[in-house]
Amino acid sequence: MRRKIATQELKGAWRMHRREFLGALATSPVMLVMSGCAGSGRAAIDESGSVMTVLGPVDAGTLGMTLIHEHLYADLRPYAEQAGNPLSPPAEVVDVVLPYLRDIHRLGCRTLVDCTATTLGRNPALIRQLSEASGLHMLTVTGAYVAAGGRFTPSYVLDETDAQLAQRSIGEWRNGIDGTGVRPGLIKLGVENDLLGDTERKVLRAAARTHLQTGLVIASHTGPWGDVEPGRNGCCAFAQLELLGAEGVAPAAYVWVHAQNEVQASHHVRAARDGAWVSFDGFRPGQEGAYVALIRRMWEEGLLDRVLVSQDAGWYSAGQPRGGEFKPFTPLFTALIPALRDAGFDDEDLRTLLVRNPARAFTIRVRVRQS
Repeated sequence: MRRKIATQELKGAWRMHRREFLGALATSPVMLVMSGCAGSGRAAIDESGSVMTVLGPVDAGTLGMTLIHEHLYADLRPYAEQAGNPLSPPAEVVDVVLPYLRDIHRLGCRTLVDCTATTLGRNPALIRQLSEASGLHMLTVTGAYVAAGGRFTPSYVLDETDAQLAQRSIGEWRNGIDGTGVRPGLIKLGVENDLLGDTERKVLRAAARTHLQTGLVIASHTGPWGDVEPGRNGCCAFAQLELLGAEGVAPAAYVWVHAQNEVQASHHVRAARDGAWVSFDGFRPGQEGAYVALIRRMWEEGLLDRVLVSQDAGWYSAGQPRGGEFKPFTPLFTALIPALRDAGFDDEDLRTLLVRNPARAFTIRVRVRQS
C-alpha cells in the first residue's frame, strides 16, 4: 500500500455547484484511477462465472466498480398495511431517482445492488427500468426479512416450513419474480437477534437450501439498527454462520451486512478469516475516519479481499411527497475514496474493494462447507 495524497481539486470540490463538481471530478486522479475499474474484463477478477442482473446474466468480470448495498424504491409501512393498501411506484420515481444514478455512472460506477428486501417494497420491474435508463447493471433480491421486530414479516413466513420458503425463492430464481421475468441476484435476509428464534432459524435454513440449489450469495441484515453493544452484532453473525454451516453452506456464501455496527473489530477479523464477507455498508459524509479505520484494520490483518463497502443510501419512500429525502449515492466517490487515498490505499487496494470483491461475492456459485 503506497502513500497517496488527495488533490486540491477534490478537497475544494465540496464548494462547487453539483454539476461543476462532477465535471471536475471526471478528470481528477481519483476518477482516472477508478476508470480502469469500470470494465476491466474478467482477467482482472479472481473468480470466473456469471452474476444475475435484472436484465439477465452477465460475466462477473464486466461488473466494474460496484455499490453492493443501496436502495432505489422502498415501502417502509408495516407489511400488514402494505398488503391492505398496496401502493404502486408513481411515474415520478424515475424522474427523481435517475439523475442520482447518472451521477455515479459519470463517476465510474457500473453496478448497483438494490438490497430492498422482498417485503420492503422490492419492485423488480422498476429496477429493470432504472437499469435500462441509467446504463448501470443492477441486482435485486429474493429471501425473507424478519428483523425490525417483525414489522415487515408476512404471515406466510410464519406459517410455512423452511422447505416451502426455499421453494418460493428457488421458484423466483427459476421462473422470475411475480411474472416480470426478472431473476434475483442474491438472497437478502433480515436477522436481528444474537439468540436465534424459531422463525429466524427457519428463514436461515430456507436460505441455505436456496443457496445450495441456486448458488446465490446470502446477504443478511444483521443485528438491530444502531446497536453499539460490543459483540452483540458479531454474535448474531456468528450464530447465522454456525447454522448455515450445519446446513452445509460455506462462510464464503455469506455477507455480514451492516458489520460497521459491530464496534468490536476482532469480530470482523474472525468472520473474514473464517471466509465470510464483511460488509461496511452505511457510509455517510463525516464518517471518513471511522470507515478508514475499519478498512485499515482489515488490510493490516491481510483480509482486504474479504471486505465490501457501500452506503445503504437512496430510499425513495412510498407514500411520501417525491419519495421524501433521497440520499445520494455519490459520497463514497467524493468523500470515502479520497479519504482512503489520503490514508495510503493505492489503486490496487481500491480495485480490490470496489471491483474484485463484489465480482467474487456475487458470482453464482454453490459454496459448500468443507468438513
